[in-house]
Amino acid sequence: MGAFIVETHSSGRGNANFNAVNGDPHYSSPTSGAPGLTATHHAWGSYGAFPDIYEFSYTPGTDADNWAVPDYQYFGNGDYTTGKPGGQTGYYNVYITFPSSINVSSLCDITVTSDGDPVVLTGVNMNTGGTTTEGQPWLGANDSWWMIAERVLLTEGQTYTVTQAAQDDSYVSMRSAGVMWEFVETPEPTTIALLGLGSLALRRRRKA
Repeated sequence: MGAFIVETHSSGRGNANFNAVNGDPHYSSPTSGAPGLTATHHAWGSYGAFPDIYEFSYTPGTDADNWAVPDYQYFGNGDYTTGKPGGQTGYYNVYITFPSSINVSSLCDITVTSDGDPVVLTGVNMNTGGTTTEGQPWLGANDSWWMIAERVLLTEGQTYTVTQAAQDDSYVSMRSAGVMWEFVETPEPTTIALLGLGSLALRRRRKA
């Protein structure tokens, strides 16, 4: 059983797959309290040009699972581990997590890529309580894993990203601790066949 985590700080898992697009972020302790994280700090804002943009990447089959997920691990917000190792072509759930905060002064937009259309979340409030469901005892993305894309199709050997972008130019424009991809299941044979045909067509176009 495993998952692939990318943390924003160099002391965490998969940090080589994290990129602050428009300038290095600030870092503060602690990180999020979501399970599986090992970093001591989280990223916030940026020293660079606006907009502040964080990008997390994952290539199934190239990026090996870096968290041995315990049996029946609870991720938060009603979600548990699928209990399956990743790295192959198939459907994945994608999660994000922030630390607790009350002073993030901008909303952010989150874009998740896959073999289908991008999943786009706009106007995300990163402060504590900003991503919870009203009336539910859940933490949302703060100190917990919050699912931002469910059962998206990924192909082994292809690179996919989660991009987090601030809407406003402010000092504490964003906070982020990490992103996680977890395998759900292998697609049905017809879907795999269609993926193969798509790759063949792409190679033919490139040769032309």
